[in-house]
Parts: sequence; C-alpha cells; structure tokens
Amino acid sequence: MSKITILTLVLILSLVVFSKDSWAAKMSVPANVHSAKFQYEKGLGAMKGGYYYTAVQHFQKAILVKPHFALAWAQMGVALYKLGFPSLGIVSLRKGLKYNPNIKWAKIKLKEYLASPKR
Repeated sequence: MSKITILTLVLILSLVVFSKDSWAAKMSVPANVHSAKFQYEKGLGAMKGGYYYTAVQHFQKAILVKPHFALAWAQMGVALYKLGFPSLGIVSLRKGLKYNPNIKWAKIKLKEYLASPKR
C-alpha cells in the first residue's frame, strides 16, 4: 500500500474512533463527581448492592449540592429505615415528599413505614 492510502485509512479510523458519539470520546470526558446527579446515582448503586450506609453518604452529598433534591431525600429515607433508623427514614421520606409530592413509590413506602411496629 502506498503511504497516502495508509494515511487516509489512519485519518478515517481516527475520525470514527474519536467522533462525538464514540466510546473513546465518552471515556475521555471525566464524570463530575461533585454533581448531585452523580452522587444520587452512586447512592442508588450502593442501595442495589445492600450498602445502605454508603448509600446514605452519597444521598447526603447529593443533598448538600442540591438541597431540594426530592428523590435523594426519599431514597435516603429508605436507606435509613433499612439501617434500623425508622424515625429518621420517615422524616427523610416526608422531606422528599414535601419537595415533590408526586413520588408515588415514596408515598407507598411512607405508609408502609408508618404502619410498621418498628418505629
């Protein structure tokens, strides 16, 4: 192959690999670890793994960045309840519902927790 053909192939390949929607382009942009959304998603991941204490920490960080983050308040309430702090869990769920009264699953959890003899 000629040098021009090889250079053309390299140029085309680099355009494909580093295009806006490519995997390499997405990996080169670091995540904003200080954003509320990032911390919230980390908290959800910790909840899925059963790491409720870690989840509470991530939800608290999300709330520090965005104090009216209703979903973070509600999820933190569930994590606190599962950690054995039912009163704090109920308070957090109520705070989440105060900021967004349309979270249906939080309403269901709150009713369930209020009816529980655990508190």
